[in-house]
Amino acid sequence: MAKIAESTLQQIKARLPIGEVVSDYVTLSSRGGRLWGLCPFHEERTPSFSVVDQEGFYYCFSCKKGGSIFDFIMEMEKVSFHEAVKMLARRAGVELEEETPAQRAQRDLSENLYELYGRIAGSFHYLLKSAKAGAHARAYLEKRNVARPMWDAFLLGYAPRDGAWLHRFLKKRHYSDELLAQSGLFSRKNPTYPLFVDRLIFPIRDWQGKVVAFGGRDLSDTSKAKYINTPETAIYSKKHNLFGIYESLETIRQERKAILCEGNFDVVALHQAGFTNAMAPLGTSFTPEQGRLLRRYCDTVEILFDNDRAGKEATAKALLILQDLGMVNRVLTLTDANDPSELIERGSEEALKQQLSSSLDGFRFLLNSRIQSTDTSTAKGKARAFGQLKPYLRATHSEIERQELIRILSELLDIDEAAVYEEYGKEQTPKKMVSGSEAQALVPLNPAAISPDYYLMLTVANNRELYLKTRSSIGFDRLDDPKALELYEALEQAARDDALSSSEYLLQLIESEQVKNDLTSSFALEEFRHEPKKILDEGLLRIRLRSWEKKRQANKRLLDITQLEESDGPAIEELLKERLEIEEEIARIKRKLT
Repeated sequence: MAKIAESTLQQIKARLPIGEVVSDYVTLSSRGGRLWGLCPFHEERTPSFSVVDQEGFYYCFSCKKGGSIFDFIMEMEKVSFHEAVKMLARRAGVELEEETPAQRAQRDLSENLYELYGRIAGSFHYLLKSAKAGAHARAYLEKRNVARPMWDAFLLGYAPRDGAWLHRFLKKRHYSDELLAQSGLFSRKNPTYPLFVDRLIFPIRDWQGKVVAFGGRDLSDTSKAKYINTPETAIYSKKHNLFGIYESLETIRQERKAILCEGNFDVVALHQAGFTNAMAPLGTSFTPEQGRLLRRYCDTVEILFDNDRAGKEATAKALLILQDLGMVNRVLTLTDANDPSELIERGSEEALKQQLSSSLDGFRFLLNSRIQSTDTSTAKGKARAFGQLKPYLRATHSEIERQELIRILSELLDIDEAAVYEEYGKEQTPKKMVSGSEAQALVPLNPAAISPDYYLMLTVANNRELYLKTRSSIGFDRLDDPKALELYEALEQAARDDALSSSEYLLQLIESEQVKNDLTSSFALEEFRHEPKKILDEGLLRIRLRSWEKKRQANKRLLDITQLEESDGPAIEELLKERLEIEEEIARIKRKLT
């Protein structure tokens, strides 16, 4: 059997924190940086089963069982590794790929780079804290009032002034020239000269704590670039990472809120002041990919970018991304400093805490900005202000929320609400129900004419409190109707986004206009809410029956083939035994259905 691509495994682990998967089977509570619960592998009264999301493993201190997210599913579902990967890939929305020789080479490169960056980060950190060469880097941090605990918390380091040091250091440890050339640590023109020379180093860690890149602040006062980051490599993509995500993970999970600021020093300053949920984009604007990463852990993002024009424009763009992702978005502002690190440098931690004690709703912030920068006393000014706010309204997927925003807008701009709705409706492109050659009119929902699978999923969608209890019993691979599959995927995504209770959010996740129309229609029919548990139990039995009937067909085919090849033998005996078990199970299920 071909090996599953490592990229597939990494995508699954990146999209599915192990705690989220385990919590489907075990009730977990947070304590001491871990999640704890009663072990599912043995009887116990006191929780000794622990899960560490950051490391991606579980371990029971009593029965000593432990492993990765894949090991857990293998143990709980009694399936092979390949089957466990398939189950998790479906849940994470990851396409299953088997590893090619090229992918194997890529995996080896990634593993080598992780090890390389981890080792260099440790060496840079040592140089900063203990080496004579790092004395002026230590002085610089002290001048900026960065407390020593922050040096360790963020693994801050120092890249020495000696341009030959890094290459010499790594060659002594037998790293190949080919790996160093692909590491992003050296000049493309001169493969022995390092990218970071006489710089304060900020290791960039992914959500699991692996060092994937570096950011460097020039200390020589001779470089044209004050800050530089590692270029993109096999293990690092700027748009998918945030500086400080690993250091903030525990807090944002607990508080369900993150602070997005502008620079590395701002992140460190905020953590030093007690805002341990702060992080920053990496030399680029905030991206949708970064937003989706945050949405895994929190519901609310507060933005604290610089007060200059560029900072305000970046704030507006970030607000649109967060609104489109359905996240609560708010804006923090400083009144007597341009950024948090400036206040920390002054020794004003209390002032920073006081100024960040309240935030402004994202839409209100945008509206206030437009009112301040545009003469809204004139008709043209009002139209211009509304045009600038229209993208935010279009990024709002909830009709209820949009109506409230339009009410606020019309009130503050002194415009009739009806006029705002009319203006908002302009240039709106109606969604195509079905595109291309498949274009057809929507068919009204007829419960008597749909498949049992689809009927089951519409019932579950109308009684979503049942979904979390039955998601694994239904199973993506057990549904035959494409419409039922789409509805299952939408429910699964809503569950992962902790938005299962929102009908509007669920509808936004469905692409098919027919399925969307059917679901909307079903909400108005009492049929899908009458005795849902009975419908669900019967539907699950029918899915089980179909699964066993498929096993019977497979068994018959194997038996026919085996009998042709050998007239007698243990293989036939084993298949006949299996056939008897299958027939008994089918009979049991049919008795329950009658």
